[in-house]
Amino acid sequence: MEQRVTMKEIARQLHVSLNAVSLALNDKSGVGKETRNRILNKAEELGYFKSKSKYKKALANKNICLMIPAQYFLKSDFYSKIVLGIENEAQKNGYEVLVNFPDQFQNVLECLDEGRACGIISVGRIRDFYLLKLRHYGIPLVLVDHMSLTVPSDCILSNNRQGSYGATRLLIENGYRQIGFFGDLDYSMSIKERYAGYADALHTLPFLADYSDTVQYTFHYSALKGIEKDVIHHNLDGIVGTVKKIQEMPQAFVCSNDEAAVLLIHALQKLHYRVPEDIAVVGFDNTALAATVRPSLTTVNIHRKDTGAAAVDHLLWRLHHRNEPSKNIVLNVEVVVRDSISKLVN
Repeated sequence: MEQRVTMKEIARQLHVSLNAVSLALNDKSGVGKETRNRILNKAEELGYFKSKSKYKKALANKNICLMIPAQYFLKSDFYSKIVLGIENEAQKNGYEVLVNFPDQFQNVLECLDEGRACGIISVGRIRDFYLLKLRHYGIPLVLVDHMSLTVPSDCILSNNRQGSYGATRLLIENGYRQIGFFGDLDYSMSIKERYAGYADALHTLPFLADYSDTVQYTFHYSALKGIEKDVIHHNLDGIVGTVKKIQEMPQAFVCSNDEAAVLLIHALQKLHYRVPEDIAVVGFDNTALAATVRPSLTTVNIHRKDTGAAAVDHLLWRLHHRNEPSKNIVLNVEVVVRDSISKLVN
């Protein structure tokens, strides 16, 4: 017969008082966050909650469920910095982060069914179908770098429109007049916002005051579809093929993100264009790639660790303000000038 774990055994193994264990398991004040988490972790390790389900609330109140697509978690420098910000801020506030991948959504649902988390932070794209399922659990949910147009949610966003506007204006101020956008508008809301900032800046050109002229101009110099799949899989030949289909090569490209920009630079070089002498390239995100590619990439800096920290702070605020309307928190960005653009002589 399996022996049941007792509070006394937990206290003995951790060298803490029985009272501290009782306070932690009953989710009451009187014990510090660090000690509380040690007690809850040990109780979970020993299987205490299997026979004492009434104490699971205390376990949930120390855990945040983090959802992030596996490809972002394992390979993306951009999202790894956001995750680091989430983990640091959670730890500072006495919480632990349970990483789950929406690619294996059943595992996420099992985590929530077992009551192992007090809130959810979802990083990157997530389908509305999944958002509705998560909302069903009635616990706070914060989206990072994503916004749903149909499921109202708390969101932590970067000012994508501002950043892309600033990058495009920088090109215009340096003499560029033929500027294309390189990004997959079907992929995410963030890319659509970055395209909108680019288009806003184009309207400051005197010969593009009319909206219909701007649309025609954009399609003439840009690549707007089927790009992100090649970016995700680092398919240089696919990017080369996309570049070849552009109606007329512009003097400069504003890109949806740094990964797209770096692949574009390699594709242009493969097609015997010089960057920036023949064509300038601007990225977005200021990832490690931007500083290491040659020429180094002019880009838009996003405060990624601050973004992650803001997600945790807002989730903790939401735990105590459940009836307040959902909010979008937008963090400002700035352009970082490097070698992938030059000043044109008019």
